[in-house]
Amino acid sequence: MRSVLRFRITTGIVLLGLVSLAGCDMLDKYIDRAEATPDPVVQRDIDLEDVQPQVRKLFAIGSFRNEIVHADTLQRHYRSRDYRPILIHDGFPSQALGIMRFFMDAEAHGLQPEWYHVPALQQLLDEVLRGGDDGLLDEKLARMEVLLADGVLLYARHLRFGMFDPRRIDRAYHLPVTQYGLRELLEPLEATNVLAFLRNIQPSNGRYRKLQQALQSYRDMRREYRWPSIPMPAQDKLEAGDTSSVLPLVAYRLMLTGELFGSLHAPVPGAFQAVDLPALAFRFDSTRLTSMGAIVYDSMLVRSIMRYQERHGLLVDGIIGSRTIGRLNRSIDAYIDQMGINLERFRWLRYPDQGRYIVVNIPDYRLRAVNDGELETTMKVCVGEPKSRWYAGAYARYQRTRSKRLEPKNHETPQIHGEFTHFILNPIWHVPGSIASRELYFSARKDSNYLAKRNYKVYLRDSVVDARTIDWDAHNPFSMPYKFKQEPGRGNALGAIKFMFKNDFSIYLHDTPQQWAFKRSVRAVSHGCVRIEEPMHFAKFLLEGTPKWDVGMIQRTIWSGARSKPVFLHQKTPLYIDYCTAWVDEDGIVQLRDDIYRKDEALQRAITRFDKRFQ
Repeated sequence: MRSVLRFRITTGIVLLGLVSLAGCDMLDKYIDRAEATPDPVVQRDIDLEDVQPQVRKLFAIGSFRNEIVHADTLQRHYRSRDYRPILIHDGFPSQALGIMRFFMDAEAHGLQPEWYHVPALQQLLDEVLRGGDDGLLDEKLARMEVLLADGVLLYARHLRFGMFDPRRIDRAYHLPVTQYGLRELLEPLEATNVLAFLRNIQPSNGRYRKLQQALQSYRDMRREYRWPSIPMPAQDKLEAGDTSSVLPLVAYRLMLTGELFGSLHAPVPGAFQAVDLPALAFRFDSTRLTSMGAIVYDSMLVRSIMRYQERHGLLVDGIIGSRTIGRLNRSIDAYIDQMGINLERFRWLRYPDQGRYIVVNIPDYRLRAVNDGELETTMKVCVGEPKSRWYAGAYARYQRTRSKRLEPKNHETPQIHGEFTHFILNPIWHVPGSIASRELYFSARKDSNYLAKRNYKVYLRDSVVDARTIDWDAHNPFSMPYKFKQEPGRGNALGAIKFMFKNDFSIYLHDTPQQWAFKRSVRAVSHGCVRIEEPMHFAKFLLEGTPKWDVGMIQRTIWSGARSKPVFLHQKTPLYIDYCTAWVDEDGIVQLRDDIYRKDEALQRAITRFDKRFQ
């Protein structure tokens, strides 16, 4: 029995101009009106079996295959069903429009509708519904079928697994990655209801949804407001009481981003508000503010700048210097791209909805302890130093020569996952070979008492050697036979506690005697491990449910001088060391950070390369 498709359109609907469909509202109106119209002006019958050979022919056309992303996969799938259409059936055009509605809303996820063939689909849909040359109708329907199918596969893959495998973008990415195969890829085409499938895969966790809201707010801001550049003030920095002609523009920018004329907190917990309602009502614009000329940097502006500095990870001092002006002058497009990049990261990894876990966000230099979705404690951390901008070239030279002297430094903290199993009180520091050869060797060579003063022991095989008897000049720092350990004590680099979790990179969290670093806004100062500001407070969180141990007992054990005393945890707590430069915090405030390891840059390059194939 031949399968016949009958579709109806009204003259009024045609006049909507489907070729210029620009958003979901138009699609919704079209579907509603199509379903509600009882008396069609145009009625046509289409034999779907006439579309099948056109689908088959499309896969033999090289230029068309280049238009679609999953050409081979789709050809095998359609061949297995004798090229019968999957998406063009008796629900046409409502189902096609419903699918296109999801594609056109892709910008809400930081994605582009063009990647899912929306311009071509709009044109084909308009031509099919307007009528015309019946000889080409089957070919157009076949093109719509395959373009829709390719778009569905790509869109579903992007939302469920992300655009990219993060391990191909970043060799330092070792967080859990959701694997998928051909079966998972084809699931949306085999679903009973494709629209329900696409609806159900929309990310629903709060972290993702709140950043989506922020992205939309910044897009609205770009459309409705100007974003003028702020010139550098005549003086090096502006402090409270100063007068400057740039302050009107600063005030305008702070009104747009919500720090001026409002609270740091959103009106509804968990809801994002980019521009405070009083500011919207007042309708200040840059022309009016600029016409005011120079204004005084008063206490209201100072407090607003401090709010701005806080949510951008700058030093919160209320002083408008070059770094604050530089951040204010970032384009709104840059912020929109930054949010889209982080939505991609959020699709790679979803934190648990329940239970206890720890997140260290590298660009934020901060640790957060979460229990059943609620923030229990947070504290500052120090992370690894960033690689130099010339690292790639230097590493290529090292690979060619394999000379240890040419190996470039890489102290970046990797993105890893593990579970805290125990921590060690009064730990011994086993100095890594890279630190021994690059730092301790030269310090000992310069001062024969350096190692002894800092409680280091030098080992030759298993025997302790007096460092003062070693002729350091006789040894190559990169091939010397010595190992170094630092005994527990006041100056130990690991402090009083080392928090352990299994990983392949010898990374752990630890106390530190270098408390000065926590006063800085940029805390990328370590050799890769994570230094934490409040180790006792953190230990208390991890100890929950562990019998016989509490903070008091930990402190007494440390004071007793017990060497390398392990404390095993009754409850293993997951840890995620992650990298996010844009998110919305617990108070609904957008937080934005510097791309200290240039990972945003790398991901943006990958997105740009992907985008080029659709241009």
